[in-house]
Amino acid sequence: MLSIIIHPQDSKLAVLPIKDNAKEPVFYGILTLKKTPKGSRAGKFRIRKGEKEEFRAPAEVIELLRLADGILIAEGNERSEAEFKELLAAYQLDYGYTNACRLCLLAGRYTRVNSDSIRFHDEHVCEDCAKREVMKEASTHKIGKHGQERLIRILLGTRDLDRVLAMLSPEKLDSGLTRFDTMEANWVESSVKVKDLPVHEELKKILLHQLEELMPVQALSVKAGLLEGKNQLIVSATATGKTLVGELAGLQNILYNKGRMLFLVPLVALANQKYEQFTKRYSSIASTSLRVGTSRITKGTKGVRTSLSSDIIVGTYEGADFIIRSGNAKALGKIGTVVIDEVHMLEDKERGHRLDGLIARLKFISPDTQFIYLSATVGKPQWLAEKLGAALIEFEERPVPIERHLIFSPEYEKKRLIERLAKQEYDKSSSRGFRGQTIVFTNSRRNCHMLADSLSIKAMPYHAGLSYNERKRVEEQFGKGKLPVVVTTAALAAGVDFPASQVIFESLGMGIEWLTIREFQQMLGRAGRPDYHDRGKVVLLADPEKRFGKGDTEDEVAFKLLRGELEHFGVEYGEDEMLEETLSNIVVARRLSDIRRINGLLLGSGDLDYLLDKLTEYGFIEKASGGLSPAELGRIVAAHFLSVEQTFLIKDAVLKGREPLDIVTGLDVIDAVYFKYASQLSDALGTDIPTRVFGAGLDIVFSADGISKLKENLRRSALDFAREFMACRCKDSPYCGCAEKKFSAMVVELCAGGLSPDGIISELTKRYGVYAYAGDMLNYLDQAARSLEAVELIAGIYGRKELSMKARELREKMEG
Repeated sequence: MLSIIIHPQDSKLAVLPIKDNAKEPVFYGILTLKKTPKGSRAGKFRIRKGEKEEFRAPAEVIELLRLADGILIAEGNERSEAEFKELLAAYQLDYGYTNACRLCLLAGRYTRVNSDSIRFHDEHVCEDCAKREVMKEASTHKIGKHGQERLIRILLGTRDLDRVLAMLSPEKLDSGLTRFDTMEANWVESSVKVKDLPVHEELKKILLHQLEELMPVQALSVKAGLLEGKNQLIVSATATGKTLVGELAGLQNILYNKGRMLFLVPLVALANQKYEQFTKRYSSIASTSLRVGTSRITKGTKGVRTSLSSDIIVGTYEGADFIIRSGNAKALGKIGTVVIDEVHMLEDKERGHRLDGLIARLKFISPDTQFIYLSATVGKPQWLAEKLGAALIEFEERPVPIERHLIFSPEYEKKRLIERLAKQEYDKSSSRGFRGQTIVFTNSRRNCHMLADSLSIKAMPYHAGLSYNERKRVEEQFGKGKLPVVVTTAALAAGVDFPASQVIFESLGMGIEWLTIREFQQMLGRAGRPDYHDRGKVVLLADPEKRFGKGDTEDEVAFKLLRGELEHFGVEYGEDEMLEETLSNIVVARRLSDIRRINGLLLGSGDLDYLLDKLTEYGFIEKASGGLSPAELGRIVAAHFLSVEQTFLIKDAVLKGREPLDIVTGLDVIDAVYFKYASQLSDALGTDIPTRVFGAGLDIVFSADGISKLKENLRRSALDFAREFMACRCKDSPYCGCAEKKFSAMVVELCAGGLSPDGIISELTKRYGVYAYAGDMLNYLDQAARSLEAVELIAGIYGRKELSMKARELREKMEG
């Protein structure tokens, strides 16, 4: 069967002979008509086969039309169509019409279309052409393989090419198509009413002010023996009520005189928030204290209760461990309950060993204590529950549905998208009367401030570098619904309670590494609260051209995160970490049998005999009657969280008679220091200056050529900085580290001179045009004071009394 498809075009006709309904024609012909006294007739006719093109006699096209089983005209130029009909009439040839894909015809192919074909503008096109258009636009936007596959799936689902292409234009976004999936709510009815709980009446009164019925995970926990003192691992999504499980056990044990509660968390910000919540909520039945570290620097900070005699002690892992490592475990008194929030931190490469050691030591010093472990993201819950000796309460349901959206967006479009999405969210109110609020995750503190300051909707930055008061101000405004947007780093991922309905990922990286699946799930879990919202919304803004090094692009990472399952890493750490935990265990367990028992409680324990030999060799432990005990040096190492390397650096420096301040700055420096006027420096130098002072910016700004280009006020600050900190003869200057050490020494001296962290920052800005965040400054000063105490004590061991006294005097001045 031979069909001739005619596509009328401007001043010509495309002629496609089609055999047996094939897509590809026998050849592609172009017919030009000519006007004659008798009407339109064939003028010129040429055909194209592959790359060859040749002219044919006009009579050949007439013969072809006569031989055809059918002549079908596709929609095209009306004038050319009318002229062709004149030709057909002259030869008494019949014709019909066909609905053909215009894009195919233009490419020399023929595909029939109908109302079920892909819509494109005001017509229909075939699937193949629609896919080609999608792939062409996706390639233009540098979208990777998974993104292209997703666009094709959406195309076949919607049958609308315009809507799919609009996904690549941020100003034309269609939320119905950007939605990747919906994590449906699956909320089971609770069968435990608060009034029926077998708890102390005073606790029940407080609970009844908050809720009438337990949330499902709470009910499951109670039924599994929570109030009978059973150890439990609670694995449940954010906002399902895990925290109250720990509170129920802790308060019940307090009221029935079974001992105080330790509520331990990974972040200072989270500890502060829990301290305030517990103080407000339970003050009528229990006292609450806060322990977040050594807390040596108190200048300019608001005092909080830190007594170890309180009923509830809220602290960071390190804050609680410091008490034990210092040999003051007895000061914790009778412990009824230990709640470990974010227990998945056991698998953290840097801090996991310390949490592991802390849990083991707490179990040893208080074997009858009830342990409650909380997490939203555990790779192998059953494995961890068995390792911890706890019953597993795993609750997979979600209190509110979460829509997850993926938007392909170049970096320069992200701010505009965030503004639009945040405004839309804030303009909505849930059925419970709460306005929609947004958390924006970005990859650096600098971006937190820059983005928050540049948004046209009210926004504030929030990160670990802020002072306690700064963080509290943001928390209060957001909690009252007066702040539409908080821009943060990972600081809000781990449990800090911000009732946001929407989470936007401005970046899928943190620092210069992509998010892990666990980090991503922790962050997206901040969207939607059952007491506030009807649904949560998570939006990933992925730039197909953004990558770190030679790794995946951001759009490829987005698909890995959205489709990924939690990885299980286990609890493993190296020899130095094992030595640290073993030494800290010996602080509380002296007999060899007890040391072995506590070592057996570790999830990541090693060869104990080998570790004991190494600790003896280093002079950290010594034989005592009936077992082992920390040597004087070992006590200092354990209490000050020193590594083996740091310990011997201090020892060698002490024996060489180096000054305490020189020793301390050799151990650690404050490198999170930023140019106050980075944008002005960049403009003056004609290049983008990194905001961090110590790094690539040093070489650019403080070179002779760089300083000469600066305006007078900036030049004066730069010269002062260079004279003060960069007078160094090291061949690697300015990357030798001397500038950071000198700068850190000045920070310590300013603190010893009576300035608070905020006062130090103001002074640095006034003198050198640089600044640091108050939280970072406080943390560094606290660490420096702790290191000075270690220097003081180690110097004392080796008979360097004068040096020991200098270290003590400097520390006491810092601590005020």
